Amino acid sequence: MRVLERSRARSAAVLGAAALLTVGLVGCSSDGDSDNADGGADTAASSETRTFEAQNGSIEIPADPQRIVACGYAVLPLIQADANLAAVCEWTRETENMDEETLAAYEELPKVAPDMSVADLNYEAITMAEPDLIIMGVPAMVQEQLDMATLESLAPVVFLGPTIPSEWRELGEQYADAANVSDTYGGFKEEYDARAAELADKYADTLGALTFAGVCSECGTNPGEYMREYGSSYTTNLLGDLGFTFPGEPVDPEDSHGEYLSFEQLPENLGDVDVIVYGVEADGSVTPELQELFDSPLWQELPAVKAGNLVAVEHANAATYETALLALDSIDAALEKLPANQSQ
Repeated sequence: MRVLERSRARSAAVLGAAALLTVGLVGCSSDGDSDNADGGADTAASSETRTFEAQNGSIEIPADPQRIVACGYAVLPLIQADANLAAVCEWTRETENMDEETLAAYEELPKVAPDMSVADLNYEAITMAEPDLIIMGVPAMVQEQLDMATLESLAPVVFLGPTIPSEWRELGEQYADAANVSDTYGGFKEEYDARAAELADKYADTLGALTFAGVCSECGTNPGEYMREYGSSYTTNLLGDLGFTFPGEPVDPEDSHGEYLSFEQLPENLGDVDVIVYGVEADGSVTPELQELFDSPLWQELPAVKAGNLVAVEHANAATYETALLALDSIDAALEKLPANQSQ
């Protein structure tokens, strides 16, 4: 697995502000600090506003925000783009994808909510961060768990939540726009697009006509249950960029990108696909939920499983171009070894 080299330097202001807040010191607010030689410039920058179109309406936000609190899918893109972050929600699902510099920046920032638990958002911690902008990138379906009135009393709130996992591309650009770091976001987009096109061409003849299905590795299943991922889900959206087909759709259209099914439904649900893909941990191991699925006799009898046409993907939850590049490397390595690829 390669390590992506970062060409730009990390902003010292992000780490400095985070370190001060961590030890209980309060940084200067948007009103500035008469003892700070840069205070006047910061105040002028944050006092200018513009209208931003978000999912929660037309929001008046700072043109150049200086103290941003970010949550959900907004966290990693804004760290990578060197945004002026004051605090973030936890985003542990991708910590093993981060390079040393990104991980250090993430760990230095104060955390205002545990991962995947916006209902436990710490409003007092957000208050202490003295934000001039709050960017909420949590899934749209959990917006109702937020106390938007309290958040809006602290700073302008931009809500941009995904409805399907594949929306990370468009949302990443919107997060960067709101944070005024569009010029430093997406530095790996061209590399990602080129790599995806290369792999699409590489496997078009041998695998292009096959049907694929995805199984979610971290979707909180109950015993005896799995989640099938369709074309716009976590792992499948990356392989979709390579031109592979993920047929089918959930019975309930509101489920959109995946649905929970019982092991008993394996033959009828995955019995007619040629290749099955799933995510694995950074060390190649699988989650206990996936291991239970793999141990099922019904799983072991699936034609794709018996043929060995399984694609294990590292970094399957990637939600930025930088980390998605790592996933493409893993996908390439798995596809090369696929029996279906060798038999063509």
